[in-house]
Amino acid sequence: MIKMYKIMVVEDEPTALNHVCMILEKKCPQYEIMGTAENGGEALRLIREEQPDILISDVKMPVMDGIQLVAKVKEEFPEVLSVIVSGYSEFEYAKGALQSGVCDYLLKPLAPSDMKKLMDRLEPKLNTLYYEKRNRLLRSLCNGKQAEDADRLYRYFPAGNYYAAIYRKNGLPKRFSRRTGVEIFSMEEEKVYIYGRDEMEALYLFPEELLFSGDFKGMAERIFEREKSGYTYQTAVVYNESFPLEALPEIVKKLYRRLDESVVIGENQVLYLNGDSQECRNPGEEETAKKQLEQVEYCIRYKEDKKFPTELKKLFDIFRKQKSSQIYVESAVKYIFQLVRNLYPIEREFVDLEFMIDDAFYYASDMDELKENILTVIRQCIPDMGKEKIDNKEQLFHSICSYMKGHMDEAMTLGSICRQFGVSQTSLSRMFRTYEETSFSNYLTSIRMKKAMQMMEQDPEAYIKDIAERVGYTDQFYFSRIFRSVTGVCPKEYMEKAMLQI
Repeated sequence: MIKMYKIMVVEDEPTALNHVCMILEKKCPQYEIMGTAENGGEALRLIREEQPDILISDVKMPVMDGIQLVAKVKEEFPEVLSVIVSGYSEFEYAKGALQSGVCDYLLKPLAPSDMKKLMDRLEPKLNTLYYEKRNRLLRSLCNGKQAEDADRLYRYFPAGNYYAAIYRKNGLPKRFSRRTGVEIFSMEEEKVYIYGRDEMEALYLFPEELLFSGDFKGMAERIFEREKSGYTYQTAVVYNESFPLEALPEIVKKLYRRLDESVVIGENQVLYLNGDSQECRNPGEEETAKKQLEQVEYCIRYKEDKKFPTELKKLFDIFRKQKSSQIYVESAVKYIFQLVRNLYPIEREFVDLEFMIDDAFYYASDMDELKENILTVIRQCIPDMGKEKIDNKEQLFHSICSYMKGHMDEAMTLGSICRQFGVSQTSLSRMFRTYEETSFSNYLTSIRMKKAMQMMEQDPEAYIKDIAERVGYTDQFYFSRIFRSVTGVCPKEYMEKAMLQI
């Protein structure tokens, strides 16, 4: 077994110190004794140099006793778990020290079985602490921050090289509003580390030692096939060479940039940073799109409102044929809206329009759907083009919410709901912002998680896989990641607590 967790032992009697160390080495192989000290002052100095996971300290010592040491450590290093060792005569004193930051205590003479039981009890706490610390580090590294200390980095991640790949379901994250979902992290039991800026994304950090075949490309493509189920399209960018963990910020920066440049609305793609799948754009194709954009501009400038939808459709047909990137299409759409704003007296707030355009790209499943979404937004701005009319929006919205709650076991997208109720994506997105003050995706995730919690409370012995499927998730691990991000606990832990309350 690999020694993961580090222990500092503080005891002024050499015989007692050797006894503690011997028990730990023989009975607790998952722990490593990182240092020993004969008094609290020496221990505090060593702890400041290399923070342990667990502090085991005698109560009575020279210079600084165990209770004082624990209080100091708790103040400076709140994540360190402290254990006090005391004689029977000091028992009440040691119990009172629990309020000073001591998480547990042992009585002398130490029995190996008692020490092992205590270490086994502390291990789940350390597993959780390491999991949370690892996630914070992973988020930080993925956001471009360099690790201050490589040794400390490998304390929370196994040493060695890694591979990386990013998978994005549907379009890019929203530009105008980032509050569209929850961050995603892998579960404690998963050996591959995962981070997603929202639930539509997963950046895989894959330890090289787990790749027995040495073919990460094949592994990445198998993950792609699994991840894309239930969604309209997906983009993957793969870094097919191993690298040390310290290089992750630079690698992730390249992955994100390639993703931003490459997403094509409605197209499944697997791309490689080494250039295997790089496509060269034909300058003639871009010129064709530019000329058609000029036709759309002409319709706006000369207010040929009846001709406008036809010319806009031609433009999006070119985008689809050329497989234009989302970024490229966004720039054209924003140019169109700028023209509309300059030539028409728009009643809607600029912020509202930004939200609507953002939603149009975020939820579109293909270029045709995107074209209809954009056209709907433009109709809100040009009086003679005919706005969408809904007699009772609030009543319709409540009907839609009731439908979603009754069909959670089905794959639902904003587009599928709109087709079911005959309403545009733009209008429905706006209803969610108006009546629920959230996005469609956030609302769907919320009602699914609430239903899952309800089922867990009613039947704590149910299989997590079955619960996941009943609320619309075909992948149990994906469901568990979402559940933990929303509730703060994993499904298993939630069900164990529900079991205790029965």
